[in-house]
Amino acid sequence: MKKIFAIGIALLTLVSCNMDFYSSDSMTSAQLKENPSSAVYTTDGIYALFKDHLPYKDLDEDSNTYIRHLFQLSESRGDNMSISGHSTDPFLHPYRYEDLDNTKNCYYFWWIGYKIINAANSNIAGIDPTESKKSSHMLGENYFFRALVHFNFTTLFAMPYVCGADNPGIVVRRGMDYSTTERATVGDCYEGIIEDLKEAIKYMEAGTPRGDASYVSATAAKALLAREYLNMGDTHLQDCVDLCTELIGKAPAKVKGEYTVAQLAEYPKHTWDSDETIWCVHLVYPTDLPSTEATIGAMYYKDGLEPNNIGWGEWYWNDELIELFNRYPEDRRFQAYFTYEPQAILNNGKKLISFPEKPDDGDYCVTGYAKGDNVIENADGSYTLKVADKNGKIVTHTARPEVVNGYTRYFIDENLTGDASFWNGRTPAYIHDDVDEDNGIRNSLYVRYYNTKFSFQDGQPTFSSPVILRWGEVFLNRAEAYARMGGHDDDAFADVNLIRKRAGLPASADFTSGNYAARGYESALDVVLDERRMELCFEGDRMLSVFRNKKKLDRRFVGYHPWEVIDYTDPRIALKIPADEINASGIDQNGRSTK
Repeated sequence: MKKIFAIGIALLTLVSCNMDFYSSDSMTSAQLKENPSSAVYTTDGIYALFKDHLPYKDLDEDSNTYIRHLFQLSESRGDNMSISGHSTDPFLHPYRYEDLDNTKNCYYFWWIGYKIINAANSNIAGIDPTESKKSSHMLGENYFFRALVHFNFTTLFAMPYVCGADNPGIVVRRGMDYSTTERATVGDCYEGIIEDLKEAIKYMEAGTPRGDASYVSATAAKALLAREYLNMGDTHLQDCVDLCTELIGKAPAKVKGEYTVAQLAEYPKHTWDSDETIWCVHLVYPTDLPSTEATIGAMYYKDGLEPNNIGWGEWYWNDELIELFNRYPEDRRFQAYFTYEPQAILNNGKKLISFPEKPDDGDYCVTGYAKGDNVIENADGSYTLKVADKNGKIVTHTARPEVVNGYTRYFIDENLTGDASFWNGRTPAYIHDDVDEDNGIRNSLYVRYYNTKFSFQDGQPTFSSPVILRWGEVFLNRAEAYARMGGHDDDAFADVNLIRKRAGLPASADFTSGNYAARGYESALDVVLDERRMELCFEGDRMLSVFRNKKKLDRRFVGYHPWEVIDYTDPRIALKIPADEINASGIDQNGRSTK
């Protein structure tokens, strides 16, 4: 008899660090039916499971939470952020697309995810939706939880749907029968998620909502279903459009208007009561902040000022993402979330110019740079850079301006990356304000470009309540579906332009079917994907967006990872299933190429 290791034979007892509730996975469905009022506690217990760190395999670490691992595993495998060197944290391995099946981020994520599914299954079997409108809504919430974890696991531990619906998916648990364990197909996984979300919508629409965006709702279920449809190739594009159109018709008016820089900067401080949020995991200070170093924000930001001096600040903006924003200095999203270490900027009127440079003995790329008096601006608009080569000899490079797709970029003629196919052998140069060397550059190898999307809730530099679903994605989901359907480019651009207007871009920055080609785009879809990249950067969307559209993920940028381009068919996309699961149940491991 095979059992999934995440659940085991006995139902485990759980104690939440911040809620007084019956343990979600310690009550049987029969007990729930005998005590209907307990359903609120067991359902609230699942909300806590997304953020609590629980003991597992003799580990009880503050960093072991579902949401932290979800955001790290999703975002680190894209091309928005750059890790600044070797780390003992296991996020390094998925970031580098390395094949390991025994890292704590993956096996804890797998374990706690099935714990959530198990708890939802028990509630679904035990809650009577006719008891009250509140009971109906809570039943829908549990269907949502089960669908969400299955979706997260399918997108991370299986190949993209567009690679084949018959490929191995994950272990599906939709019910209380745990007697056998086997992997469903990717297609069956997606169909089960659709079915659960439709049930979630039905019961929550018939029920009474329970509060602010800390709680899931029928709107959240529809938004997740639209995301699901978008990931299923071209089979459900009209369904995605219809669902998003329904949602947008009832969206708060504020999410269709402009956001100021101040409003965007304030957003991470109280996501749960913002009109922009559809659902977030609400972390309460100080209970849900056992460590300022074990949060999502701690990797993106470091406050080196006394008395804080907290955060790791090891995940930086990718230079090419910065270049996307630099096309329009008015973009308030960049103004709100891009920063340096607080004491880094010199404000001396001088420039720092960085460029990718590949070491002879490494499979990663570091930052070459010149700053201060070693950067000279020339009359023709070019910059002369004085830098030390690998032998310590001072050499001179020239970064020359060039208009690329209507935007001025800079390139060094020499090939410093070792890749002749990258910008035709030239080296892109990035122009920034001058920074203090000790605070603005890490280990003399990486410029510290910090991200504050997950910072400053309750005044804490690395604390926030991470958003799972929000309105910006809904507009872009419809835009992408329109672009992929063909014949709806202007509809796609209308949604893209709304997102750009929200960000403060002028009407002259709008896209139309008559100007996108002149701006360097081959299709409306490419326009949408760039806008998704900017709007949803660091929120775990990028990898899914690239691969579901059968694109290549270009990871030729500065960072401690291989200099490579990853095809959507690359088997490394599917994370290896934790060895604990393989050993306990005997299911097949994700395959790898033999090269």
